[in-house]
Amino acid sequence: MDSQFKDKVAIVTGSSSGIGEAIAVMFASRGAMVTLCGRNLERLTTVFETVVEIGGGHKDRFLIVQGDINDNDVRTQIISKTINAFGRLDILVANAGVSTIGQQISTATDEDYNIIMDTNLKSVFFLIQQAIPHLEKTRGNIVNISSVTTYTVQPELIIYSLAKIGLDHLSRILAAELGPKGQEAGAFNSQTVLGELRQQAWKTRTGTVVDVAELVSFLASEAASLITGQSIKLDGGKSLGRPSE
Repeated sequence: MDSQFKDKVAIVTGSSSGIGEAIAVMFASRGAMVTLCGRNLERLTTVFETVVEIGGGHKDRFLIVQGDINDNDVRTQIISKTINAFGRLDILVANAGVSTIGQQISTATDEDYNIIMDTNLKSVFFLIQQAIPHLEKTRGNIVNISSVTTYTVQPELIIYSLAKIGLDHLSRILAAELGPKGQEAGAFNSQTVLGELRQQAWKTRTGTVVDVAELVSFLASEAASLITGQSIKLDGGKSLGRPSE
């Protein structure tokens, strides 16, 4: 275990599997205390056991908050329990999201629209709102996970694309609003980082969740302190016309 994030506290939403799990594991391996968030308690428990092992067996360095990110009470618990357990907040990674393939404009329903928009954009907005007072104290970072769908045209993911485009612009607005307070916001297209206030990243078709975790780790570090309000593409060159492998 290295000490890049020693004594730093990170929240990673959607950390029960996939990208969120990889990010949480990487933060743990680099010395951070981590709050794991998600709906599936069994999976969160498995990830908890992994980060505890990687973190040297120190269970008190990790926390589980189980629930639906769309529930304001759950969002409040994520922030309050983290502060109660660790006394501070340095990094917020808004990774939790949902998408339903095959929802073109001709077939999408109100229910589809609401759940995708609420999970991918509204919940992030209000979680950040609650986190800002604590991040201001630590000159902390926010990394929002966006998607390559914000710059590619995929009609079957129309609602998801709209939500992620909104998330990317939220990063830019936060950079402008909070930057003077010592924070930065960026978006890693596939993303967003606040943390100083930054936001980023999803995953590439040829890449892995570890590739995303590495980029998020960099963006949440002091090495990226001048990167703010950006949409950083992690797509293996897809946006340049390179075909997927």
